[in-house]
Amino acid sequence: MRRLMKALLLAMLVLSLLSVCKAAPQPVTIRILQYGPENTEKFLDMGRQYHKEFPHVTLEFEILQADYNTVLKTRLNSGDVPDVFMTGAYNDNITYYDYLADLTHEPFVKNVYQSALQSVTYKGKVLGFPLSSQSYGFIYDRDTLAKAGISDLPRTLSELRDMCAKLKAKGITTFSNGYQEWWVFKHVFSHCMAAEDGDYVKTAEDLTRGIKTFADLKAAMKVFDVIDLTVEYGQPKPLETDFNAQVAQFALGKTAMCHQGTWAENMILSMNPDAKLGFMAQPVNEDPSKARLMVGTGGSYRLCKGSKNLAEAKKWLEWLSASEYGKSFAPEKLKEVGTVKGAPPTDAQLARETSAFLAEGQTYPWIQDYWPDGFDQQLGTILQAYVAGVKTRQQCTDELTRTWVRLANAQQ
Repeated sequence: MRRLMKALLLAMLVLSLLSVCKAAPQPVTIRILQYGPENTEKFLDMGRQYHKEFPHVTLEFEILQADYNTVLKTRLNSGDVPDVFMTGAYNDNITYYDYLADLTHEPFVKNVYQSALQSVTYKGKVLGFPLSSQSYGFIYDRDTLAKAGISDLPRTLSELRDMCAKLKAKGITTFSNGYQEWWVFKHVFSHCMAAEDGDYVKTAEDLTRGIKTFADLKAAMKVFDVIDLTVEYGQPKPLETDFNAQVAQFALGKTAMCHQGTWAENMILSMNPDAKLGFMAQPVNEDPSKARLMVGTGGSYRLCKGSKNLAEAKKWLEWLSASEYGKSFAPEKLKEVGTVKGAPPTDAQLARETSAFLAEGQTYPWIQDYWPDGFDQQLGTILQAYVAGVKTRQQCTDELTRTWVRLANAQQ
């Protein structure tokens, strides 16, 4: 009888221990490498909320900007691979293909709009989670332009110059230029290159095969006229002005506009809560129909297929796409257009402006997602040399062609 009692007690103890183990899963830390430092607190808030609902999981964010691509590739090549990392879309599906987990059959995929999923789909596989839709162009202050008597926004370069002259006559600096940042040039340039219209994939292929050079892309090369205009009517020392300084100058009323995107709104309003913001499509030449807003998928979360925490990372994306907090993260926290079904509309000024451009059909896709890996950063370095007066237009044009061909062939 005693043996039977001992056996029963032992069995009960084992069941109790199993119950405790089942109720208290092992702690997990999901390492996330991404860009977007202007929204650091928003992402940390997401991490706190997720930990509150799932106490055994910690989201550990490392958020960089200027050197992000270099750091990411160094980590991947060294084997120090994060569980999750952020990239762009389209061409990045190819660049990072060997590291990416196939999410095609994950339940949360059905929660994401098909139009957004296209940007992270390659070889029939869904390879990422598009976080939001972003847009960029010239952000302007409505009150500043109104005080200068400007009611009609320019759509050609000559009209833009006329507006700059009017602002200067009122003692107002037109542009805040963050040209210390290589990625700002990517945004200015993509408007001009998109104005070529046609088949962007074919244009990329023609450049790679040597059928065309950048000298043949007349609309794209108008970027030098745009840059000259922004420097002439911009704040001093543009090459010493980073993103934070650029946005601060604009937010504090020192300039009338800055070339940035929806991601800058939170920072602007944190310094000037009463700012009335608008988007102006970047003029690129003398054809007003070519002035459009750039709209596309912003950062996309990629899950590393070799991560030991892959299952938990997938659960996090499920939460991000289905929970009330997750669905509202992009529109309410980031102030950007959400990519998941059932997301609430955003009250952000620049997101509303974006919706208006979309409704009028006055947008370009993010064509930089078709560029060879690394071209955007090299482009920035080349155009920084132009602003510094170190290289001529011709030298930059030739170097852009050589750089494109070299990077495109290395990728194949």
